Amino acid sequence: MKGDSSRQSSLKDNSQVSSAFPREPKLEFLKSITKDFSSEREVGHGAFGVVYKGILQSGQLVAVKKLVRKSGVHDRRFQNEADNLQTLEHRNIVKLLGSCYQVEKKLVERNGRHFLSDVPEKFLCYEYLSNGSLDKYIYDQSSEFDWPMRFKIILGICNGLHFLHEERSEAIVHLNLKPSNIILGDDMVPKIADFGLSRLFGEEQTRILTQNVVGWIGYIAPEYHYRGEISVKSDIFSLGVLILEIVTGLKRDLNIQDISSKLLIDNVSKNWTKMSHIESKYPSLEEQHMLQVKRCIELGLNCVETDPRKRPTVGSIICKLKENSHEASICKLMEKKLQLIAEFPREPKLHFVEEITGNFANEREIGKGSFGVVYKGMLPNGEVVAVKKLLVVPQINLDKHFKNEVFSLIDLNHRNIVKLIGYCYEIHKKLVESHGRYVFADTQERILCYEYLPRGSLDKYLYGAFHELNWSISFKIIQGICQGLQFLHELQRPIIHMDLKPGNILLDDNLMPKIADFGLSRLFGEEQTRTLTSNVVGSRGYMAPEYYYRGEVSAKSDIYSLGILIIEIVTGLKVNPNTEDLSSKNLIDNVQKTWTKMPQIVSKYPTLEASSLQQVKRCIDIGLNCVSENPKERPSIGKIMEQLNGNGFPSSS
Repeated sequence: MKGDSSRQSSLKDNSQVSSAFPREPKLEFLKSITKDFSSEREVGHGAFGVVYKGILQSGQLVAVKKLVRKSGVHDRRFQNEADNLQTLEHRNIVKLLGSCYQVEKKLVERNGRHFLSDVPEKFLCYEYLSNGSLDKYIYDQSSEFDWPMRFKIILGICNGLHFLHEERSEAIVHLNLKPSNIILGDDMVPKIADFGLSRLFGEEQTRILTQNVVGWIGYIAPEYHYRGEISVKSDIFSLGVLILEIVTGLKRDLNIQDISSKLLIDNVSKNWTKMSHIESKYPSLEEQHMLQVKRCIELGLNCVETDPRKRPTVGSIICKLKENSHEASICKLMEKKLQLIAEFPREPKLHFVEEITGNFANEREIGKGSFGVVYKGMLPNGEVVAVKKLLVVPQINLDKHFKNEVFSLIDLNHRNIVKLIGYCYEIHKKLVESHGRYVFADTQERILCYEYLPRGSLDKYLYGAFHELNWSISFKIIQGICQGLQFLHELQRPIIHMDLKPGNILLDDNLMPKIADFGLSRLFGEEQTRTLTSNVVGSRGYMAPEYYYRGEVSAKSDIYSLGILIIEIVTGLKVNPNTEDLSSKNLIDNVQKTWTKMPQIVSKYPTLEASSLQQVKRCIDIGLNCVSENPKERPSIGKIMEQLNGNGFPSSS
């Protein structure tokens, strides 16, 4: 329990640092928190610069990387690239908190003379992870790194690399993947560091810098080192060497210029493909884990093929790592989805969207909501996408604003949010009626394209003909919705949904919930969003009173809607879609009166064991806490996640 509380405290600290830390800190501020970059604060150095421990006034820690003064991108491009990197969020990559680009006058020597010159200083500020890097652990035979821990680290690194390579519209090739760039967080969760730095320095400068660093020799793909060829397969080679080191515990001789670890690879190929050798390394493992070790060795050797075309993708590596697990089928579906994302145009033309939807034919309509109508789009290869044609709303800031906002939304990835895969913004002439006459006018078409989820929305399962939701599935759905909302609320620039309801929770083939329509308040503006959602029948009953009556918007508005959702899922009671009771006060009063007592819960779930009945009661208590009239009394989404996991039970009294 002590470990749990310290972990939650650490996560809370990281979240607080992330939200409070300036996105573009001044140089003077960075000097103050690192004691003017003193040597005693140095915690690491690598190809791109030196890392210092920064101590904030609150006592919280950050890692400050002072980049080397080499040719690279400057000024606006540096800030743009750094801003893009700051939007990346994944549990297996180190979070970039802020960046600084500042030009200082410094005394420099040139041709034997000293004079003042403008010197650009560049800094990147990251979350601080006190467990240090992977190289401190994997070679130590006396360490507590057992096989389950090593496998968990391999899988985590692969998940992080998968995010960089395949879950974004534009792949980030790391180009410097090695044990010292894998930092270990709480519970020894691996996080990839130094990703994206090749964009700040340029690919050629990156190659020159990294080749001169001892720790990098052995992880570099031969085609990159000798010919400068760069692709995601360069990282796969480095990943393969990493996997072989983690599994075997073997360490390369740093004094030998074995650029691509040929000696290590030959050793593993010769000895470690035999089960007897694996058993001598891991004598106490059961057979299934022995096979897991062997599979990792085979994957590692596949990754270090000399021909890049023969190396696997990181997605297929993850699928093979999860073979024979309950996640294997999910993994294959993810692969299919990611292939669709990769092939779908990021900015499809209007005529393409019209073609795949049958010119927005009525028979292709699959849903409508506060912000527009959704159509099924059939691609030439037989794949399906969901196409949302947004309402044409006058007097809102469009064009550049729309594109900027969508650009930030398209890079968001989480298993519990619906993936936005493309968007279209076009202005064309259309015949419209004006004052009794028909005239041609400029009409803005704004269209969002999403992954298609054939099971549809949660409301069909809560109220419709589908009756697949036993308590186990219901609880997983509640957890998934909360995880998705936590991701949105805890982004560096938080997204408040403002229209959370069963119709905006979609279910995939495994009944995993995904939040839809997130971020649309940014495209329409808060006031327009309030007007739109207030007039939509399906949104009535889920609106926080302070939002509906006074226009007050905060994360706590979503928490109120979440509370109603949880209450509906648990009790099976239904919000009246035609209600004038916009905040579902009657429903809440009913639940407070009858559902806080165990007999009512038992009558709803007569076959559940005592522990599961307590879980049901906990969810009811959480739901009721979420719908407090005073927003300050509602829990944060982070607190709700703790409570769902059985920590810090709320009280509904």
